Amino acid sequence: MSNFKLTLAECRQILDHISGLVVIDAQGKVRFLSKDMVERVQQLGVSKSEADNYYGKDIQKINPVSKIGNALDKDAKPQIVFYQTVGITGAAVIYPIVEKGELLGAVDYDVLPNDAYIRIFLDMVAERSLNHDLDFEIDIEELFNKVNSGGNVKYRIQDILGESEAIKKLKQRIYICADADTTVLINGETGTGKELAANAIHHISKRANGPMIEINCAAIPENLVESELFGYEEGSFTGAQKGGRPGKFELADKGTIFLDEVDQLPMHIQPKLLRVLQEKEIDRIGGKKIGVDVRVIAATNKNLPELVKDGRFREDLFYRLNVIELRIPPLRERKEDIRLLTEHKIKTIDKDIKGITKGAMKILYNYSWPGNIRELFNVIDRSAYFCSGDRIEEDDIMEMLPQEKRKEYGSREIKSLEAVRDEAEKQAIKRALELYGGNKSKAAQALGVTRSNLYHKMKKNHIE
Repeated sequence: MSNFKLTLAECRQILDHISGLVVIDAQGKVRFLSKDMVERVQQLGVSKSEADNYYGKDIQKINPVSKIGNALDKDAKPQIVFYQTVGITGAAVIYPIVEKGELLGAVDYDVLPNDAYIRIFLDMVAERSLNHDLDFEIDIEELFNKVNSGGNVKYRIQDILGESEAIKKLKQRIYICADADTTVLINGETGTGKELAANAIHHISKRANGPMIEINCAAIPENLVESELFGYEEGSFTGAQKGGRPGKFELADKGTIFLDEVDQLPMHIQPKLLRVLQEKEIDRIGGKKIGVDVRVIAATNKNLPELVKDGRFREDLFYRLNVIELRIPPLRERKEDIRLLTEHKIKTIDKDIKGITKGAMKILYNYSWPGNIRELFNVIDRSAYFCSGDRIEEDDIMEMLPQEKRKEYGSREIKSLEAVRDEAEKQAIKRALELYGGNKSKAAQALGVTRSNLYHKMKKNHIE
């Protein structure tokens, strides 16, 4: 618990944004209700004072339709249950809380918080089935995640790794952004984690139960941007889908839309986005106006004021987007986080890697990381798969850096003759083993050493 950094208020804020969360003890007494559950039980006829003072009350008196009691069995398996209450049809998961064989209580929370999510999920199942493209052992979880990525967790604030002052300040600003419910402009270099920050803001905001729609403005062909963002009516152009099609802003209603690389938005689309921000309505191609309640989070790795000055981005749109600015610090400004990030990445690699040597870590600290966390993770990933021992070493890292950086590091340090000899010996062993397909007898013969001596040198140099 010494590494636990969240305050009680932050914990409460996170729990309040888990849709339909109910926690009871082994006697069926309520220990916690999320904010939306308190509102639901009030609509069931429970008095406001009783709803606000739910602690210690029997769950059946607070919410008579709750099915969480079915999980009060230490041998019970997690169940998905459907419910219908106060005009809401949804699906929830319930399961017991068991520690050291003792039943402590049960948990209940939404996985599909309303009938719209259920319809989306069933439509995707039907579509996959019709295309004969549904593997029930693999795809159901994938489809479930796709539905929930609209309104629940993709990245959370806990996924922002780091203990530096820069990251602590970033997390504080993310909480401020989440509470404000206004447009946010995220500034950061490539690979710093702008998408992660946007998702974190959404997840702890009051829109957390709504959809989170992500758009990369640079990835959409210019002639399709308008229809993709704002949708179209039936017959509005050749090839238009029957019945029309909603745009991303409609799909994001009551939630958040994330416009990544917003600087790539074509000039003729920028006034339309400005209108959405000002009037809270979109114009489908074909003329239909539709009101939307959407929070916009935009991100860029460019200097938007410079683009405004050069006439490549509208000044009025810039000020509408830049109500709150969130800057993501580059990795070179938070180098004290490199070890934590490296150790985290190594744990995710599907190979038996025990760690990284001090020399290799020194190179990671000295490098400037123009590609930031994305580049760091890429280098660690490749180094791990190509290293021959159980630890990532200096040479493994150096081989993954750009050629000009290898020369730069090579000119900084004068190695001892012993170190140079050891390095040459290590490379010779690697080449011999590779040449003879791992046959140690042939490799030892080619190197002019005994087989046992080869084993000793392999162990010394961490060579498998």
